[in-house]
Amino acid sequence: MAEGHAVARWADALQALVGETVAEVAVPRRWEARAAELLGASVTGVRAHGKHLVLTFSVPWIIHAHAMQYGSWQIGMRGISPRKERRYVRLHLVTTSHEAFYFHGPVMEVLSPDEFAAYERFQTLGPDLLHEGFDETAAAIRVRASGIREIGDVIVDQRVVAGVGNIYKSEGLFLAGIHPWHPARRVPLDQLRTMFRELVPLMQAGRRRFGATVTVPDEVHAERGVRNWVYRRRGAPCLKCGTAIEMGRQGTLKRMVFFCPLCQKAQPVSRKAKNSVFPRPL
Repeated sequence: MAEGHAVARWADALQALVGETVAEVAVPRRWEARAAELLGASVTGVRAHGKHLVLTFSVPWIIHAHAMQYGSWQIGMRGISPRKERRYVRLHLVTTSHEAFYFHGPVMEVLSPDEFAAYERFQTLGPDLLHEGFDETAAAIRVRASGIREIGDVIVDQRVVAGVGNIYKSEGLFLAGIHPWHPARRVPLDQLRTMFRELVPLMQAGRRRFGATVTVPDEVHAERGVRNWVYRRRGAPCLKCGTAIEMGRQGTLKRMVFFCPLCQKAQPVSRKAKNSVFPRPL
């Protein structure tokens, strides 16, 4: 699934269309009548919030896209050739000087302002780590308010904070020394602030960088040949202490989380809580 840094990168590239006039637009059949009203209108804004991307126009229609696991964008000067077959195109937008293709993404819709304002899934999003003015303390308080939920499950809940997926979940928890199954309310505020202070620059760097997500320093990447501290490194030695990295699954969606059992040592809890909160890794 595209994490917030990738969606922000797409939004950055789509800024080139702002102020330009829509010359052509192709969408799935159910949205064709609405999309036809975009012809001749100008693109007035593009924004990302978490994993959602929103385009606004000088007419009262809004394009909302969520790439989920499969979607991707290609943006360039007018006349570019799509890098994938046309049958995979969910949105094709041609403006005065630019062209954009949105491939595969399961969510692509043309909404009225009222429909968008009533779109609960978007309107209930938590603060985006990549937005200017992101408040680490306020975000940490929101996380702790999730009570006994596992911290690793909480920080990928887009209603709590927006933009974090499996990669940055694993990396952020590792860098802050937080065990993934620790109850959210028991993680100290300072430790949560540390996690966000580590994650924001990592995600901003990922926003600017194409290709595989790299979260280790460049020198570590070059010397060790690894991209991440713990993500997808199950059984490999921790880059800090040498302990074998473990993997488990969390939440109703059974999302993967990778962690070092020594660097992210679980805090003591009662036996009953331990059995329910800290299951054995897979």
